[in-house]
Amino acid sequence: MPWFGFGPVDTAYAMSIDTTLAATGRWSMLLQSLPGANRATWMATQQIVDARAYRNTRVRIRAYLRGHQATWAGLWIAVEGFTGGRPATLLSDSLVSPLQGTTPWREAAVVFAVDPHAVCIRFGSMLHGTGAVWLDGVSLDTVSAGVPVTVRAGRPELLDGEGTDQPNCSGMLPRPANLDFEQPP
Repeated sequence: MPWFGFGPVDTAYAMSIDTTLAATGRWSMLLQSLPGANRATWMATQQIVDARAYRNTRVRIRAYLRGHQATWAGLWIAVEGFTGGRPATLLSDSLVSPLQGTTPWREAAVVFAVDPHAVCIRFGSMLHGTGAVWLDGVSLDTVSAGVPVTVRAGRPELLDGEGTDQPNCSGMLPRPANLDFEQPP
């Protein structure tokens, strides 16, 4: 499956394909808390795609989100690459169109410029605390320079640590896949 989860307390959350609830099509992705989750814990779903086709362009990621008793949830993005020859997070926004509580399906979107030194684009849903968040109908498209950027890159965050000589792009796909969750896991 081209989607996977990550977070500091993976055992406090479950990620699955929901075959009963969807904004588009038949299925969606569900991220829900389990016993052990609390206001201080979190988990995210993600897909990582090669950024080469998107360098020096503006990209829009759209998705539908729905929450159930969610402490805090939303769409998130990160662009990983190099700055000054060192691996770095070039752009990051941890909660796009955040939601809390129980919400119906709603569209979330973010537009950003992709750095010429980008290696990968990471995106997905994130759940802080307890509850559940569904993700469906994701799209990742280039847009014209006339479309306003909604998140701008700040100062790159260098990836330091022993053995850190590459950006955080492990599991990168050549292009986005199964963005509507209609392919069986």
